[in-house]
Amino acid sequence: MKTSDKILILCWLFLVTNMGCAKIPCYPPDHYAPEFNAPYKAEEVRVPTSKGHVLAGTLTIPSGSAPPYPAIVLVTGSSPQDRDMLHHWSKPYCLFKPFRQIADTLSRGGIAVLRMDDQGIGCSQGGPFEDITIQERAEDIRAGLKYLGKRQEVDEKRLGILGVSEGANIAAMIAANNPSIRAIVMMAGTATNGWKIKEHQYRYPLEVEGKLTDKEIEQKVAIEMRGLRQAVREGKGSPWFRSFLEYMPFPTATKISCPVLILHGDKDAHVPVEHAHLLSQAIRSQGNDQVRVMILNDYNHPFLEDSDGRRSRYKELLKHTNQLSEELLMIIYDWLSINL
Repeated sequence: MKTSDKILILCWLFLVTNMGCAKIPCYPPDHYAPEFNAPYKAEEVRVPTSKGHVLAGTLTIPSGSAPPYPAIVLVTGSSPQDRDMLHHWSKPYCLFKPFRQIADTLSRGGIAVLRMDDQGIGCSQGGPFEDITIQERAEDIRAGLKYLGKRQEVDEKRLGILGVSEGANIAAMIAANNPSIRAIVMMAGTATNGWKIKEHQYRYPLEVEGKLTDKEIEQKVAIEMRGLRQAVREGKGSPWFRSFLEYMPFPTATKISCPVLILHGDKDAHVPVEHAHLLSQAIRSQGNDQVRVMILNDYNHPFLEDSDGRRSRYKELLKHTNQLSEELLMIIYDWLSINL
């Protein structure tokens, strides 16, 4: 084996077994308290799961109208994250808390929201996260839905899911097998397996940089993929990473019967923007025409306004662009208020 290939395999071993984020603390409940005089309350909750571990979370419950309220569960993406969708405790990363913004917007509008620390993250038991497959993560979200259904403030017949990236695929996975789910929001979801996603993630920054010919880009991508495949053949990679590589979301999407909102940024360096249309095609293929696709111009994978999209720019971008736009928040709220 060439020395260069060995180096590639070692790099991939590090990447697929170490998610690379600093440990997120178990913050006290008042860390997640709403703004003073907000028209909802935030309650610290504990959600038991089928495997016996307990997930910690925050349930925001509207107070401006009479219960029961429609409710949704928020699902994080593929890296270890807390209930705010925070993946790193230090600045500038800790300035970006998209799930806190979404929960605030929805609960101000009369929708209860449950968001939970991922397994083994923050105050949640279980983990380590790298050992949990996508299918096992879905079981945690089912536990969250079951918990919501038992709350007196919640209308158990008006439950939905909002997921980002891998969380979008988990939302689809659950909705495909649970006809009681009223609606789901899929943000930057994938339609193909992880092998195809990794190709895009290699290719995107090279194309945006614009220094190589198309042929040179394809050669570089092929080298990267060869190193990845060799590493996997040798048994390297966490259970989560292997499930990411192999899981194919498209067939699952064909089984969804509820209304679906699909959102995707056109500067997504993680998931090709055309996957939004592929998912819509899958959902519609079995007669479900309750699908809305919205492609957001100059939005990146974390759904921040960004004309470039490359992940290498995230740290600098987050220093000054670290809030979801009001436009995006209202798109989500308006659609859910109609479909839940």
